[in-house]
Amino acid sequence: MKIIRVSAIWCMSCLVMRNRYDKIFKEYNIDEVKDLDFDEDHKEVKELNIGKILPVVIIYKNNQEITRIIGEKSKKKLKEIFNTLDEKN
Repeated sequence: MKIIRVSAIWCMSCLVMRNRYDKIFKEYNIDEVKDLDFDEDHKEVKELNIGKILPVVIIYKNNQEITRIIGEKSKKKLKEIFNTLDEKN
């Protein structure tokens, strides 16, 4: 799996979620994570059709987007999502 994480330094949910995602990524052995800044990487963010709700995590498998996680989620919800993805692999 490849992951793109879009966040912004002014986004409080992004700060909260960064730690949650980092723990989840370690737990599921995900090491291919590309971080984009909503403001600084504007061209790439626009190409990904990212709205105004942050953070956004886009998960790819075989170079195809399989899901997006938008906004703040609990660790429990993230585990549910990643368990479902893990079962599909």
